[in-house]
Amino acid sequence: MVSSAQESRAGNEILQRFTDALVLGDCLKVLRQLPPASIDLIYADPPFFTGRWFSIGKELIFDDRWSGGLHQYLNWIYPRLVECRRVLKGTGSIYVHSDTHASHYLKMILDRIFGYENMVNEIIWQRQSAHNDGKQGARHFGRVHDTILFYSKGGEYHWNPTYLPYDERSLKSYRYIERDTGRRYAQGDLTGPGGFAKGNPFYEFLGIKRYWRYSKEKMQQLYEERRIIQSTGETVPRMKRYLDEMQGIHVQDVWTDSCVRRGKAESLYPTEKPISLLRRIILASTAKGSIVLDPFCGSGTTLLAATRLGRHWIGVDVSKAAIDVSRNRLSVVNGRPPRILTGQASR
Repeated sequence: MVSSAQESRAGNEILQRFTDALVLGDCLKVLRQLPPASIDLIYADPPFFTGRWFSIGKELIFDDRWSGGLHQYLNWIYPRLVECRRVLKGTGSIYVHSDTHASHYLKMILDRIFGYENMVNEIIWQRQSAHNDGKQGARHFGRVHDTILFYSKGGEYHWNPTYLPYDERSLKSYRYIERDTGRRYAQGDLTGPGGFAKGNPFYEFLGIKRYWRYSKEKMQQLYEERRIIQSTGETVPRMKRYLDEMQGIHVQDVWTDSCVRRGKAESLYPTEKPISLLRRIILASTAKGSIVLDPFCGSGTTLLAATRLGRHWIGVDVSKAAIDVSRNRLSVVNGRPPRILTGQASR
């Protein structure tokens, strides 16, 4: 009879074998070999059900045509997402990248596997600035975005808030200057949104009765720190929000900034994503030393971003051309080629 300690030791050995290695093969078979609750983050960029095949030159990379239609596609991806959940740690997250062909069906599957309550975000990623195909007779609005479905395994998932630099419009709100320090600040609302229903306290402060964001003790502390201003005794107090204490604008769920696909001439792979996109995801959902898994690694952008950010990784793809491109890119960064596995056999 195998003890739990022996099982744990065997699982760690398997995980160590796959960590920082490229694996040529079907990700379903690879995922089933990984121990449960061993991965911190999964970024999955599977076939999109586009009905096309993709190539580099004349070499077929992968075929996204499904003779059995949508039913076949969903039956194919379902067990792979089930295994993704199994290998995620309790604090782990998964980001599933898709487009309009199947994203709404994938959401239903992910709701079932991970739980409706564990959907964190539906992220809209603008992959290009414009798509002007009207001259070719298109009868629709330009299709310029993908959808990234972000789910956690549970409520205590790892999260690092990420920020963008302030734009000119945002900086305009910091138009006040403190006379004795020269610090720029904006005036923020101190009242409690939602009032009693949201549990905000009600009391009188500086002669004004309101539901407030903070307790009476906290408000008094802010006042003594000269962070609360009141132009007259009849106006609602406001809070100073200093520009030099702000980290920037919190990243929202529509990404239109630097995460734009490179030109085709620069790309190494037909479905390659920009490294800035993967960098944002990895920074938000992992710490240094975490393990990032990409079960459809393609050109290896996820693995490259993970390496540069001090994370470990596992990259899987059924295409030898994809593994070769990933190997070459990682070799440049690491100064040596990564290990390549076929199933469990290295080469």
